[in-house]
Amino acid sequence: MAAKKKSEQPTNHDYGPNPVNLTAAFSTKAIFPRFNVWIVGRTPLITHAWSEKARREMLGKQLKATKGGREIRDPQAEFISSLYDLGDGTYGFPATGVKKSFLSAAHKDKGIARVAVLSSLWIDAEMVRCRPALAGAVCDMPLVRIYSGAPEMREDMVKIGSGLNKVANLAYRGQFRFWAMNLKGRFSSAVLTPEAIAMLIQESGSSDGLGEWRNSKGGVFGSFSLATETEEHAWNAFARGAGPLPVPEDYREDIAAE
Repeated sequence: MAAKKKSEQPTNHDYGPNPVNLTAAFSTKAIFPRFNVWIVGRTPLITHAWSEKARREMLGKQLKATKGGREIRDPQAEFISSLYDLGDGTYGFPATGVKKSFLSAAHKDKGIARVAVLSSLWIDAEMVRCRPALAGAVCDMPLVRIYSGAPEMREDMVKIGSGLNKVANLAYRGQFRFWAMNLKGRFSSAVLTPEAIAMLIQESGSSDGLGEWRNSKGGVFGSFSLATETEEHAWNAFARGAGPLPVPEDYREDIAAE
């Protein structure tokens, strides 16, 4: 019987005369242009941050801890807890919520796939440390500042629970009547264009919105749009402390006068 031929092992000369230089490929930096835009609220923004009390109750339920007696409600404390405090007397909104709103307007049929926007758009945010339910744990939240006047406490009738167990209750949350956000960040120019980002902002501002009772949740609150040139100048002046709180041009005069 003839002996089987051993398979020849490839040598360095078997990979062709012009091998690809991967080191050179990775040394080429990707282009990530920066953007700086103002979005202006067209309807009031309602925030509803998880309170420390709600976190503790959730943790206690999961740890099968003994449940104490029902505490007397404190509407003022609930209102304060609903705000995302930046720690310097100003308030913010989760950057993840802003990006999620933009993503709602993306679709492959529009030529802008949601997954492409998700991996190609980054919003700058301040990392604010919140008080966790578990001692020793950390909870850093990326927040974008809300430019506005002082938040108002609003009272709403809500239903809590699920199915047939829903019961009526009163909710006390923060509301920003006239508001805007100065959004800064980066995007991949290989995937997105400035025109595409502007389209996402404009469409998501009316079809989705931000915060509680937004359009996508059956409400009318938290709608926004890109600032006009006039509005951008006005909000920049307000942010510098060199101008009054701007009132959006499309607010009704009787509301603005109150």
